[in-house]
Amino acid sequence: MKEHWLRVKALFAATLLFLTSQLFADTMVNLHDLVVPVENLEDSHSELMELPLGLHRIEPPSDAVNRILIAIHDVNTNGFEWTKPLQTLDDESTDTFFIRWDPSECPNKSDAEVRQDISSILNSNESITRVTIVGHGLGGLYLSQFARNWKELTRLDGHVVAAPLKGTVGVFDEKECGDILPKRLPPTIRFFQWRIDPLQHSLFKEMSDDPQVVELDGSLVISLPEAIDDNTVDSTRALEIVASRIQAEYLEAIEHAEPPETQP
Repeated sequence: MKEHWLRVKALFAATLLFLTSQLFADTMVNLHDLVVPVENLEDSHSELMELPLGLHRIEPPSDAVNRILIAIHDVNTNGFEWTKPLQTLDDESTDTFFIRWDPSECPNKSDAEVRQDISSILNSNESITRVTIVGHGLGGLYLSQFARNWKELTRLDGHVVAAPLKGTVGVFDEKECGDILPKRLPPTIRFFQWRIDPLQHSLFKEMSDDPQVVELDGSLVISLPEAIDDNTVDSTRALEIVASRIQAEYLEAIEHAEPPETQP
């Protein structure tokens, strides 16, 4: 009876792995091929923004994966701001995905299917020990809603960058989207708020209160300076800085996790 159950369990796992691999078998965009045009940037769109709505693998799968990386875009974007950050964050132990969503709709309108896809990925690969999600601008609101309903046991590192977390009324076509921020962060979630100087944002600087500032117990707030090396830290530059810092921490964690070398 026990052997029969083990065979059924193995068959189920193999079937789940096959279905998941088929789900993301076609990589319509390869992040390693992405480039930023030198001219007509405002009139162009990255291949990322040509993807259908939903979760998309944007590189061929790797056999040595222990982390999945997910990027969530801002509103009114051409997508090119993600090229350098994603190429910085990706490595051979990371599978990278991109969420295309409709920022005119509340985040909870589309995250159920994405959540199911991510759950399938995690269930099909026990080697994945970390999920890193980066939400840029309104993508940070999507991430906040996502973290609010995170039920997986896998560790989630959520990074919101220049995100107006203070409220949703007036953001999503005047719709009330309900609660966005997590009520309480479970031990499986680390939540980082990366804030920029509101004067460096075309919309934030027109507001009486900085929409990035919210109280979220258990989150870590990092306020980026107005400029670094005489270069203004706007929303796009902030995304590049955050990507570099995330990857540096990740590589350091891997190095410390490796057993020390022993003499023969």
